[in-house]
Amino acid sequence: MAKNMIQELKDVQQLKSRRRNIFLIFLCLLIGMIAGGIVVLYTVLLEKSSHLRNSFFEEITPLRMITGLAVFILLGLAVQFMLEKYPLIGGSGIPQVSGLLQKKIKFNWFPELITKFFGGVLAIGTGMSMGREGPSIHLGALVGEGIKKIFRMSEVEEKYLVTCGASAGISAAFNAPLAGTVFALEELHKFFSPLLLICVLVASGSANYVLRLILGSETTFQYNFIQPKTTSPIFTLIITVVFALVITISGKAFSFFLVYFQKKYKNIKMNKYLRISVFMVIPFLIAVFFKDVTGGGHQLIVRMFKENSALKILFLILFIKFFYTMLCYGTGFPGGIFFPMLVIGALIGKIYGEILYTYFSVSPEFIVHFMLLGMAAYFTAVVRAPITGIILILEMTGNFSYLFMLIIVVTMTYVLTELFKMEPIYEILFENMFAGKKLKTDNPEEEDRIVTLLIHVGINSEFENKKIKELDLPKTLLIVSVRANGKETIPDGETVLKSGNQLVIMTTYRTASEYASKLKDDAAKIV
Repeated sequence: MAKNMIQELKDVQQLKSRRRNIFLIFLCLLIGMIAGGIVVLYTVLLEKSSHLRNSFFEEITPLRMITGLAVFILLGLAVQFMLEKYPLIGGSGIPQVSGLLQKKIKFNWFPELITKFFGGVLAIGTGMSMGREGPSIHLGALVGEGIKKIFRMSEVEEKYLVTCGASAGISAAFNAPLAGTVFALEELHKFFSPLLLICVLVASGSANYVLRLILGSETTFQYNFIQPKTTSPIFTLIITVVFALVITISGKAFSFFLVYFQKKYKNIKMNKYLRISVFMVIPFLIAVFFKDVTGGGHQLIVRMFKENSALKILFLILFIKFFYTMLCYGTGFPGGIFFPMLVIGALIGKIYGEILYTYFSVSPEFIVHFMLLGMAAYFTAVVRAPITGIILILEMTGNFSYLFMLIIVVTMTYVLTELFKMEPIYEILFENMFAGKKLKTDNPEEEDRIVTLLIHVGINSEFENKKIKELDLPKTLLIVSVRANGKETIPDGETVLKSGNQLVIMTTYRTASEYASKLKDDAAKIV
């Protein structure tokens, strides 16, 4: 064990080597390019499958109905088989990435990369209401893990590589390099260092370059967005506050029903393959009769920007899209909730704008206005990542004139989520994923392997202004270093922790899997 601890200390010190840092940045560039290429191919295949599905059902005949249903069931069985072999490919993949960073799971990177890729293509290709963005983050993280294994990088550097891969994934999925960078820092790490920031920027930017090289530089939404003009700022403020309240309540419903349907599906007493065969009838019928709500929903938002629809139709589309997303995600198939969330937020904004236009005679420009605000606000309400929500919508629209209004509505929504004591959906999914599960490894000695944790002390957190001896840590958790203002010191029990400190902690893999999440939360939780 002493030998392992010495090696871990050497790995920690390597991050202070300039030559090593340059090599790490180079690897992040490589990860961004590879992950970008994979996500672009993933996107292209999903678009091709969507066109193929829609064209197949343009003419409905009895033979096509029977053939289509048989194909849907076979595809469902194929994805279920992949899930049986590699359970970690299920869902969006973001909780899995968090689990890796917190030492709770280990990736089997190559087979999981292949099955996540093709499993997502098959599942979303059938029209399931799931997005490609979460899986893109997972695919990028798997690339980062693969590079770590190939180049035999240390456990300390693994976090950098995996985070950069996740950032590259979201950058290539949304054509939003800044949002990819911020999401990796805001959602996955919840802090940043100069080295981590430059690594993530390099990976995100290189992935975006690959995307633009292959698919072009067009923004996700091509529309002439114009802010509505009004002579009453007070009226605008009132309707915006009401809108933030509506979004927050519906966001709470999204989180509740997502977990509810996930549990209900798992509790169905039926063979897994028979269960998915029966379930695939639903995506088949939706693909035939309600194709607008299939897939992530990008084309639906584009249509809603340009077309006028009756309120009854909009409510129906919102209802079907909402609960169809719950049903699809409940299966555990590879696919995310990222874009469906944006679609639901845009639909709520569309309905809200239409009601104001119809019954309160406001300008019709408010319809698109609230669609944009709805996407950012809904993302904030569900994910609790406000900065990512703002930057994401700005990059997707290419219209930075909305910055002020986005800040206003996102801030309102975030405050309301605090008042309603809402938890981030990915943290809920993360906790559910590992609830009641114990660490499993192929080698029992793996549990006693020495690993390193890097914990950031947040402002007004439970760790701030406390002595190390007051933290009540397990004996197997050893704080070997405290970093502050570019300097590193060896602490003792009397050392007082301050906000901005980084704690280098050494422990066993078993202890890390059990306590890493709690340490991270306590060091960031505001008291």
